[in-house]
Amino acid sequence: MNDSEFTIHTENVLRNGYTVIPGMLTSEECDIATHELNRLLKSKEPGNFECVFNKAQIFERSYQIPELLRVVRHFLGEDAVLCAVHGSVIEPGGGIAGLHADGDVTGHLRLRSQAPIDRDKRITSHAMSINTIFCISDFTKRNGATHLVPGSHLIESLSIPDDAVEKTHIIEAERGSVLLFHCNIWHGTSENRSSQNRYAMIAPWRRNWSKGPYELCRMVRSDVLERAGEEGRRIFGFDSLQPYLEKWQWDRERGEPKTEFLGLKRD
Repeated sequence: MNDSEFTIHTENVLRNGYTVIPGMLTSEECDIATHELNRLLKSKEPGNFECVFNKAQIFERSYQIPELLRVVRHFLGEDAVLCAVHGSVIEPGGGIAGLHADGDVTGHLRLRSQAPIDRDKRITSHAMSINTIFCISDFTKRNGATHLVPGSHLIESLSIPDDAVEKTHIIEAERGSVLLFHCNIWHGTSENRSSQNRYAMIAPWRRNWSKGPYELCRMVRSDVLERAGEEGRRIFGFDSLQPYLEKWQWDRERGEPKTEFLGLKRD
């Protein structure tokens, strides 16, 4: 991705709330991811599609692509933290999810966290989080691709009007592309009216100081963290972990007690 392409993608997000970045995964990588998603689908274990970076090495690609990280960090800062990596398989006849915006569980749209002074308005001046959907299959108008309301990320109201669904666009994208969008945009899954499964990987990101759905720094396997390299501790949010000791005992950068207090470290 050159500087001109980078500018186009960031301006797309600012104006429309989303952009499609092609060629983020190779055809071979998509084949491997499809195989692993089918394996997880057949396992039928609880949480089989949660935190898949711990379940197959191919899903580590979600945070290893420099061009994609550059766009994410443009909106969330250099210390942006990975929220999760989920697998997604929409089978024929599935999908049809209602419109929603991200951040209603632990983020800035959590209903119980809205104050009376907010007057049913959400933050639109800055992105609190960015979502990335890796198209493991082609995304088409028939197979359960994401649909969204362009520009809705700029609407202050927390409430989604009934007629919003009439303004949705189904996002078509080639296999290997990434759909990157602002957390505020109203979006959902369209119906899979094809005869094939639709495969995807979903990896949302948050600002370092905000709360995520998981403490990934306490969940990531040691071998996965090692493969993440120098940026791994930042990506998994070690420096965003809240201290459970007093400040003078805590190494904030590493997200753990200082060396002399490692005996107080909690698993």
